[in-house]
Amino acid sequence: MVWSDPEDEYADRLTEFDLPGVTVLRVDGNEFGIKHRVLAEEPTGKFLIYRAGPRPATPLENWLLDLELAYGLFTADRAALVLQELGDVTGKLRGLVERYPMFFKSTKRTEALGDLVDQSVFKLDDEKFVKTVSSKMIQVIIGSEDHTLQGIWRKLLEENAVGKTTAVDEIGRFELAEFHWKGTGDIYGYASDEPSVDDFVLWLFDLDWKRFSSETPGLYRNIQIDFGHWGNDQRFVKTFRALADRAATDLGISGRLASSSLPSLMGRFAFRQIDEWIVDELARAVETRTMVDKDVQDCIRQRTTGAWYYQFDHLYAAIAAASTMLTLIDGMSLSLTSPADGFRRYTTQLYRIDQTYRHFIWHNDLAEASSPLEKLKVKIEGFYSTRYLAPLGAAWQTQIDTLDRWGIFGVSAQTSFFREQVEPFLKRGNKVVVIISDGLRYEIADELRSRIRETDRFNAELSAMSSTFPSYTQLGMASLLPHKALAFDDGDKVLVDGAASDGTKNRAKILSGVGGTAIQAGDFMKLRKDDARELIKAHRVLYVYHNQIDDTGDHVSSEGRVFRAAEDTLDELERLVKKLTGGANVNNILITADHGFLYQDGGLDESGYLSVKPQGDKLLVANNRRFVLGHGLKRDPAFITFTTAQLGMEGDVEAQVPKSIHRLCVAGSGSKYVHGGTALQEIVVPVLTVNKGRRSDTRWVEVALLAVPERITTSQITVTLFQEEPVSEKVKPRTLVAGLYVGEILISNEVTVEFSRTSADKRERYFEIKLILGQEADQFNNQTVELRLAESIADTTQRRPYPLKARSTLVRTFTSDFDF
Repeated sequence: MVWSDPEDEYADRLTEFDLPGVTVLRVDGNEFGIKHRVLAEEPTGKFLIYRAGPRPATPLENWLLDLELAYGLFTADRAALVLQELGDVTGKLRGLVERYPMFFKSTKRTEALGDLVDQSVFKLDDEKFVKTVSSKMIQVIIGSEDHTLQGIWRKLLEENAVGKTTAVDEIGRFELAEFHWKGTGDIYGYASDEPSVDDFVLWLFDLDWKRFSSETPGLYRNIQIDFGHWGNDQRFVKTFRALADRAATDLGISGRLASSSLPSLMGRFAFRQIDEWIVDELARAVETRTMVDKDVQDCIRQRTTGAWYYQFDHLYAAIAAASTMLTLIDGMSLSLTSPADGFRRYTTQLYRIDQTYRHFIWHNDLAEASSPLEKLKVKIEGFYSTRYLAPLGAAWQTQIDTLDRWGIFGVSAQTSFFREQVEPFLKRGNKVVVIISDGLRYEIADELRSRIRETDRFNAELSAMSSTFPSYTQLGMASLLPHKALAFDDGDKVLVDGAASDGTKNRAKILSGVGGTAIQAGDFMKLRKDDARELIKAHRVLYVYHNQIDDTGDHVSSEGRVFRAAEDTLDELERLVKKLTGGANVNNILITADHGFLYQDGGLDESGYLSVKPQGDKLLVANNRRFVLGHGLKRDPAFITFTTAQLGMEGDVEAQVPKSIHRLCVAGSGSKYVHGGTALQEIVVPVLTVNKGRRSDTRWVEVALLAVPERITTSQITVTLFQEEPVSEKVKPRTLVAGLYVGEILISNEVTVEFSRTSADKRERYFEIKLILGQEADQFNNQTVELRLAESIADTTQRRPYPLKARSTLVRTFTSDFDF
């Protein structure tokens, strides 16, 4: 038999045919040889003679004509074969096969389409069948995730963002461009005499700027929904940003922003320039004090979504911290009645100003680009120094001046730490670990408390004690050890009951007297689990020394990074606590410090330094910005001076510190980060008591579904959700995604809601969301639809259902207006 394949459609499939006893011969200018073999050499053999390409035009040119007449000529019906291969007994595919022959010429493409087309597709009406199969053909051609218009356009936009046109060119090459652009117009409302992906991108982002408004109700509802999906999909964020940046230039978004207002932009998330404008506007409003803190926080909370948030999150966090700090300063009262009152006021209220100042500096430093918050930073530095540190220092100094010896009535002293905090555990026969983090200021410990409490089964309680005088490392570390007497020795070193206390080895020796030892945090973290357990098992008390903040701040070359060191400290101490409680089975942990610190990122002017220098018979330590040790120190109104007797120590060394927050003029040392004086930031020492329970004590905040209409009569519904309690350390926030479904079919946009409000006021925990019905909803009129909520699973793209649903009936006339 001679097989004529004029379109050369089966040349690549000949080897796939299983023809027992039949030899396949290909015609390739060898007609005479074939005839000789078939008729003369193997007259009894069975042959299939395959000829690709057009048959010869005349009988005289056809050398195989006699074989065709004798044994028959076979010509395959491509369409019939494809229909058979894809299981189409209805014949619906024939029109597509004949219309798009290039697509079906490839066995690979045909098989790929067959994997996507099941028998349910052949049951569709003719129009829907053609649209469904054609879109699946495009899916095969371009390799999109699915055949939906959203999936196809996702692929096209991904390529367009990197300057490629492969996918759209392939659609054209296979003659499916007309179908694609017509579908884009019918479903998305896009219309153009010369459609292109570039033009579509500009149309799309311009449409978003115009909030998808149209004189034809509902014209853009489907593209609005899909655009929302793309803008909030982290897998698509790189593509979205590239397209948005290009569109912003072509559309002149910067010029449009010139006439915008903050309220008009809060619901817009497409362009980088919008966030830049909002950051500038919020920073200006906070700097000029023209917006109250609540409104600032509300605005920032509304920006925690979209493709651009994580390029601006540190700027928003910095603005939020600045607004809170300025508000706290405005509301503070410095009418202190006693040293104890000042100490209490700091540990309950004022420390938050130092905390928000640190947050502002930290986040501003982390901003990706050169910070646009320079004016705000000047404001923050000015308020922090002149409206907070200086007046607080003066008010507190008035109380310090009333003391005839160092100590605050009613406040635990650092020198009593072992007796009051550690010994009670030992007397009960319990082991305890003490973590001492050098320079761990009270406000940083407060943040650590919150972090630890957020961890399931962990509890942490924060209290405070007053540091030693002066508030520096060697004396602070010594006072935390078990002792009866402290004395200065050889400059700033300190003797504990006559023994040296500097260094881990000396401190371990002192602790051995109570069945304890000491180790550096870095060394402990390197221990294997079994070794860590043995270390704990062998001792009643373990002191773990950590030094990140002070080590960074004490060097002039690195003091500007002290707030970064504070963040590192929080992370490291969290890991340390988890290793102690997990791998080493420790139940009782105390976290404290040797001292706090003062830090002013903007530096000091001349008024921040004393004009006088310390003098005395002999200066033992005179190279520190905040304290002096010596013999026969000269009294001066600019200084506070205490003898060892007034400090509760042995010996005849005297200690002297500048009053308030002033620094000494010392060559070569840093001035932004200091400690050693009596400022509240320096002497309020945290004591964080940590323990791990056996039962889970954290939970996710619950959400209630309130207002859901029984009947849906328009293309858009409003739903009210309620966060049932404030988020706290033990009540975790949750993020839910809401959408309308019929079965497993999503018929609306999806709205993401973050339930993280901390307010006790119920009125601030209501959330209204708008769901827009897509074109898919049209086929479910007079049917029940279901509002469903799903929760994102951390660090994945997956979701879990949230057990809260509501049903409504879709009763909508197709001529009804769309409420945009």
